[in-house]
Order: sequence, then C-alpha cells, then structure tokens
Amino acid sequence: MLYLAGLGLCSNDIPSSAVKLLGKTELYLERYTSFIPDDTLSFIKEQTGKAPTELKRADLEDGAKEFVARAKAKDITLLVGGDPLVATTHKIIINEAAKQGVSVSVVHAQSILSAAIGESGLDFYRFGQIITIPRWSEHYKPVSFYEIIEGNAKRKLHSLLLLDYDAETRSSLQPGEAVITLLQAESEYKMGIISSDTKILLLHNVSLADKAIRYATLKEAQSIVFSIGPTLMIMPSALTDIEMETLRNRVTG
Repeated sequence: MLYLAGLGLCSNDIPSSAVKLLGKTELYLERYTSFIPDDTLSFIKEQTGKAPTELKRADLEDGAKEFVARAKAKDITLLVGGDPLVATTHKIIINEAAKQGVSVSVVHAQSILSAAIGESGLDFYRFGQIITIPRWSEHYKPVSFYEIIEGNAKRKLHSLLLLDYDAETRSSLQPGEAVITLLQAESEYKMGIISSDTKILLLHNVSLADKAIRYATLKEAQSIVFSIGPTLMIMPSALTDIEMETLRNRVTG
C-alpha cells in the first residue's frame, strides 16, 4: 500500500490518521513542492525515533516508477507539506501506482490555499483562477500570467498569486522581486490594470507563530522582506464593505 499523507502547515495540523502511519509504515518525505517547518520534522522524529528519507524532485518525477514499486512489497508513506494532490508531482505518483496495480490511500490536511484565503478576510467565492509569479532568470522572463490577472479583474474576481517557491532557500519569491515582474508585465501588455499604486495583500507563514499579513501598494511592497517560509500575494478586486472591515482586522502590519 502507498500512502500520501499531508502534514498541513505546522505540526499542530497533522491529522491523527497521518500520525498513525508514522510508526506503521516506511517513511519518505519531499520538501521541494512546499514548505515544511522544522517543528513538524521534530514531531515526526519524536513519534518514530527516526527521520524520514528525504526525496528530491528527480526521485519522484523521473523515478516515479521505482518509488511506487517499493509499495508492492511493503507499506510506505510519502509525507508532503500542506494537502496532497495539489502539486502535479503527487498526481504523477498516483497515476503511476494505478499502472502498477498499487493501492493508494490519501490523508488530506490543511492547504495553504484555503488557509490564506481564510486569513485574508476576502470571500472565497470571489476568487478567480490562481496564478504563479515565476522566478525570473537571465533567459526565462515569462509575463503571460498577466492575462489571467486581467481575466479575473474583468469578472471582478480577486487574484491569488503564488510566489514561486525555492526548496533550497525554503522561501518564496520576495515581494520586491514579484513587484518588478508584475510591473514589467504591465509595461508589455499595457492594459492599465497594474500600477505602483495597486493595492495588494501579502500573507507570509500562514498558521505559523511569525505569521504576517500586510496590505500595501506595490510601491510599498518593494521594500518588504520576509524571512524563510511561503508567501502569497492577493490582488483584490473591488472590496465589499464586510471584506474591507475583515481585512483591516486581519492585517498585522
């Protein structure tokens, strides 16, 4: 049997059904699709007396066949941050399991997506398509995400922007970098929906002790720097009165 177990956003989020798997199965862990706090790993070690085997991207994507084959002889658990099956990597795993006739059981947990929307105070049903703001490199500077933001804005929907996560630094794209990318996209499309005065909401380390929620213009956001951990950006559409009141009550700085 192959288990995919979500660890939520912090050690307090780990479902009891996932805890039961810690001592009964062979444990593997991946940290490249999402942030997993150190206290979560400490909790796992306390429960099992050992550390899970950490897998890299190549182990699960290029080596999906070999990884799944291990579950034919023994019960294994892949521990992932947040909620399983949100990342494409995990869909690759369950599809490979189906090909090999390996049974899969998924233990769901809290997702950064639902948690961030809840923390924002904005209405869940008023969000449009989710976008990722990529980390630019010398030869990779895509701005096509702008079309999704524009489509959401036309329908008066909020845009949830995932800031590209880097497993090595265990951090998302910093707000200043995301601002540069957004303004560059506007300069290329020239649709007039993004400017230095555009208001955005930044949510950092949702559910953790050092959680931060900032409401600022893009110009102000350029000087905001966060510590390690995941950061999301929300570009709100027109706010209802209750959304604005709740947002003001949620902002921490």
